[in-house]
Amino acid sequence: MTSTAALATAVAVLRDVPRSVSACRSASDASVLEWMRLAGEARKLADAHLALAAGEMARRSDPSLGGAGLARREGARTPEELVKTQTGSTGRDAVVALRVGRLAQAEGSVLGDAVTAGVVSVPAAEAIRAGLEGADAPPELVDQATELLCAEAATLDPDRLHKRAREVRDELDEAGIASREARLRGRRSLRRLELRDGMKRLIWDYDPLTAGVVDEIYDRATSPRRGGPRFVDSEQKARAEALEKDDRTTEQIASDAFTELLRQAGSLPTDVLLGKGAPAVRVLVPAADLAAGTGHGVIEGSGEVLSIGTVQALACNQGTQTALLDSLGDVLDLGREQRLYSRHQRVALAIRDGGCLWSGCERPPSWCEAHHIDHYARDHGRTDLARGVLLCKHHHLKLHNENWQIRRQDGRYWLHPPPDRPGPPVLLVTKSRAIREHVARRSDRSATPGRSASGATHSPGALSAGTEHPPSMTGAPVSG
Repeated sequence: MTSTAALATAVAVLRDVPRSVSACRSASDASVLEWMRLAGEARKLADAHLALAAGEMARRSDPSLGGAGLARREGARTPEELVKTQTGSTGRDAVVALRVGRLAQAEGSVLGDAVTAGVVSVPAAEAIRAGLEGADAPPELVDQATELLCAEAATLDPDRLHKRAREVRDELDEAGIASREARLRGRRSLRRLELRDGMKRLIWDYDPLTAGVVDEIYDRATSPRRGGPRFVDSEQKARAEALEKDDRTTEQIASDAFTELLRQAGSLPTDVLLGKGAPAVRVLVPAADLAAGTGHGVIEGSGEVLSIGTVQALACNQGTQTALLDSLGDVLDLGREQRLYSRHQRVALAIRDGGCLWSGCERPPSWCEAHHIDHYARDHGRTDLARGVLLCKHHHLKLHNENWQIRRQDGRYWLHPPPDRPGPPVLLVTKSRAIREHVARRSDRSATPGRSASGATHSPGALSAGTEHPPSMTGAPVSG
């Protein structure tokens, strides 16, 4: 049976599969989840066939063939247009299908072969391709990285897979970080449009380093409305409650906040841009790398990388703060005994955890709350770094309300399911790219062991970080 005949049979079978809202509503939870999984598998296989057909059509529509090419003969100006008309897909989906299809056509393409075999979905393949794009590395290393990412595609959605692929690209081609950073910075722009009804619109494209400032201000202004952290401090709590009751939309609140920021900045002396109190941009980098001018820095929260030259410039202008880490990435205990985590301790938790520690959550540190893994009152839990983790509001409430537990064992944190949902504990991995790289470096080489604050024997290391505001402030450059 030919591929076309077999696919026609499969489509006929799929058409006969019952599709009923009433059947869906009467199905068990397990049945719905299995239905969703199987539908996803069917879609993945169908997308692979579409990519293969699109790739072959593109080969037969090569520009060198002119009007004799398949797309032109069918009345389409481009292969993308023919895919759209034949499949009813969007322009973006057509472009992705053609890109992945061309990879499948390429001889010895690791990614193309994975798609053809149905191991990797078309969106996942596009995420890997785009994430690795621009890596200046030997082909065999790129192929190894692609195989690694194909294996990880089973547990990562395309967005997270793309982010992971960019991390791998930076590991393969660290020397290219500076040029990629410069290209992104070169694309920054702020455009003003005048709308016909009298309104005006700003379109702002900003680079990752600028995002450290802009996103911090945006989160400060809107996070209580958008599910950000709850506040225990009475003044902060009152402000958050007032903001939640505010009759303005979240978008209006953000607009008013930036307008007020600019209004106040406009009254400052000409030699001061935004005055004191600018938000911190913590850039984490091994202290030894900062001194030697090697490696790269990682922006806390976003995981974007900066060249060592940019980090050195930040450190020169604003100074650094050092945090001592053990080989597992723990910031060594500050030994505080107060009920609430101090601002200084929250900086250390942000360095170590990089955001909400719950598996699969991507909330940055600014959206997180400090959770005592030992209940402060019930278990007499200490307010020190080893007994605390960062969790976003949603997962913090989920943990307390549904009886999940986080326990620390051998320097690592494990999430234990509630008693009514027995299952194995899940290892919680830091979201901080800088910490993951630090741990990998320490495990890759033997070093003279030191002793961490918890008494375990590890090899301490240090990170440094530059920030865009004076080091006397809480969020100053951090070294770790």
